[in-house]
Amino acid sequence: MDANRSNFLNNAVFFFFALFLFCSAFSIALSQLSFGISLFFFIILCIVTRYNPFACRLLCVYSAVGFYLAWIVVSTLVNGTSLINLKEEWLFFIIPVGLFLFKQQKFRGILITLLASGVIIISIYGIMQHYTGVGWFKDHSPVAARDGTFYAPGGFDHNLTYGNYLAVASLFLISLAIFKLNKFFGALNWFVLISGAMGIIGTVMSYSRSAVASLAAGLLAMCALKGKRWIMAGAVLLIIAVTITLFFVGELAFKYELAFKQDLAGENESSRLFIWKKSVKIIKDNALFGVGQGNFETVYATYLDSSRNQTRTRPHAHNDILNFGAVFGIPGAIAYILIWGVVFLRLHQIWHKSQTFSDKRAFAGAAAVAGLVFILTSMTEATFADEEVRQLLMVVWSAGLWPMISNTSEIEPS
Repeated sequence: MDANRSNFLNNAVFFFFALFLFCSAFSIALSQLSFGISLFFFIILCIVTRYNPFACRLLCVYSAVGFYLAWIVVSTLVNGTSLINLKEEWLFFIIPVGLFLFKQQKFRGILITLLASGVIIISIYGIMQHYTGVGWFKDHSPVAARDGTFYAPGGFDHNLTYGNYLAVASLFLISLAIFKLNKFFGALNWFVLISGAMGIIGTVMSYSRSAVASLAAGLLAMCALKGKRWIMAGAVLLIIAVTITLFFVGELAFKYELAFKQDLAGENESSRLFIWKKSVKIIKDNALFGVGQGNFETVYATYLDSSRNQTRTRPHAHNDILNFGAVFGIPGAIAYILIWGVVFLRLHQIWHKSQTFSDKRAFAGAAAVAGLVFILTSMTEATFADEEVRQLLMVVWSAGLWPMISNTSEIEPS
């Protein structure tokens, strides 16, 4: 009876987590509801089987997350804001549940297939949006470009969220397929590779400059991890791809040109440099505890000079690290950086201690590349603030870190 009960709980955790992963590309409400049910069964499973998800070599990761959560709670209380503003932080629970499932070989392939399926579907939808401007299930149509095409947002509210999601997901999938090669175009999971390629096309059609640039950097990083021969070939192919893209996708080329003329100038209040300068001033004046979650836009407005027609407020610093520094103080920014540091450290250890073409190495490498893409997009966007992209990041982390708990003495369901 105990074996049947633990097997039921194990399968229930997997089923609702799989539903969450598949729905994450379409509906934030449905995906988080599915994960909430999966987490509920996971907690019961831990109690019934005495499974300890924290008894592993990832205590440094959990400790870094714990320090981050503790500090942002302190910052929120000191600034007199409601802890309800921290409701998105529950997504960190995706990590222990994801680790538990990815370390089970029977589930890994299914989870990756579901993620790849979701990426293909929203990529096709985004391509259709790009040329037709359709916006199913939304009360607004995609933004029109100057050449008659549209900024594809997929099923998300904004094209930047769509671009960032696809950039992270597609590089994770492509890297996973490439790192599993045991010979040139040998035993390759074509479905995963094709889904990643479709994701790249969808990213380009979102017209997100940071997502497209991060894709290019991620592909080079993947080639560097693959080996010296891949670096040169990858660089040549990337140059060709970038040239063709900028030549045929005029709107994207225009946006990059605008970036150099406007964003880097720093005088236009819509430019990133302008926003960053104001954010740095906020950090200097609120170095320890920040301004508190939910207060950035109000405080940012006080730093605008109305005599110079500066009136446009911002809810985010358009740089995750600066935003953490402004909202939660310098310790909050350090806590965020610390999480990334320990995650990359563990992925580095898995990569170098695992055999070539093994699942452990492939997943760790793919997670590292996707993580790099996430960081690069977050340098100019509010990537961590987007729930859809953040929960994908937690899945990527758990997919890459599961080897750290695969050989422990933790109790497994029968």
